[in-house]
Amino acid sequence: MTETIEIPVPLLDETLEPPPPERVRALKKHLIRSLRDLRIAKRPDRLIQTVTRAPEGFAAAVVAAGCATCRGYCCKGGGEHAYIDERTMARVRRDNPGLHAAAIIGLFLSRLASPGFRGSCLFHGPDGCTLGRPLRAELCNAYYCNGLRDFLKRGEPAGDVQIVAARDGKQRRSTVQRRVDMRPAGG
Repeated sequence: MTETIEIPVPLLDETLEPPPPERVRALKKHLIRSLRDLRIAKRPDRLIQTVTRAPEGFAAAVVAAGCATCRGYCCKGGGEHAYIDERTMARVRRDNPGLHAAAIIGLFLSRLASPGFRGSCLFHGPDGCTLGRPLRAELCNAYYCNGLRDFLKRGEPAGDVQIVAARDGKQRRSTVQRRVDMRPAGG
């Protein structure tokens, strides 16, 4: 029998609420400012960042369990800007050449989390980020908390994994993520 490896992650323990109108207005102003910054950039093509690839296979299952168990503590810093800037807008513009500025702003606003976690990123809903990876700031695509980052650096373990989210004396555990051995029989 293999040992179950525990991966520690932070714990978000906030309530859900509709996005407050003043926060939505602040986000809209930020998006407009980011598009203006892109428009005045000398070399906007150089601002485009490659989207970090998501983990695959067992690592993807562990990361998904980690984020679901934590519920997005790292998203709290996204506030009314979601880390979106002219670099994000450069990628969105490249990927959506037919959209004008107002349509791009509408694209983002249509993805607001409702409800979302109080005081967190406006795109942080009960099922995670409401923005797909192509619309997220690259920081959000590339970031992993210490526990998940260390797991990804170590490589996949031979055994099972369980996520343990804890903060201020509260704890939540994921179901055990079982590694399925994909080797052919007899090999």
